[in-house]
Amino acid sequence: MRTTKILLADDHTLIRECLIAMIEKAPGLEVVAQAASGMEAVRLTYEKQPDVILMDLMMPDGNGIEASRCILSAFPDMKVLMLSMYGDARSVRQALDAGAKGYLVKSCPSDEILEAVRIVSDNGFYLSSQLQGVLEHELPTAAGKLPLTAREEEVLVLMAQGKTSREIAAHLQISPKTVETHRMHLMKKLNLTNIASLTKFAIREGLLPLD
Repeated sequence: MRTTKILLADDHTLIRECLIAMIEKAPGLEVVAQAASGMEAVRLTYEKQPDVILMDLMMPDGNGIEASRCILSAFPDMKVLMLSMYGDARSVRQALDAGAKGYLVKSCPSDEILEAVRIVSDNGFYLSSQLQGVLEHELPTAAGKLPLTAREEEVLVLMAQGKTSREIAAHLQISPKTVETHRMHLMKKLNLTNIASLTKFAIREGLLPLD
């Protein structure tokens, strides 16, 4: 199993220690560095080349938004997962606009953090379950305004072609559980409720040929 290297960026030592203790128990995940400020997160990204950065929103010496922009300008494929005590729409929008691949609130369960890290590492997109109500009212859900990731588009097209989760998993070389997670997030992001509506969306957006 490939190990996902994680950089933790949070100015609270206790939070970093709790996250490290939780991640160390999870198979396939490893914390390779920890930062207490935005600038330190940028420096350690260059040094350690992590797969995922678990980034606090508010930190001294460059907050999570500024640090994310700086990191992603140098490493466009880097996966930044924002972890914050703030769950308002403005904070979420700023993080996504800066290029974050996901957003978690610190009150979420530990299992959700691990799930989000794995999804983002696998080129997915994750929003905390506690944010769904906020996003429905404050953030646009159309694909053109809240873009799908390349992996989400792949899963969407294969689902629209009638492939089962197991078939999609084999085709993309991911687990069926990951396919189901992508499906759940597609429905939430696009505000759709079933496979039929996802298929219609794929055809309308030109992702799936009519013939």
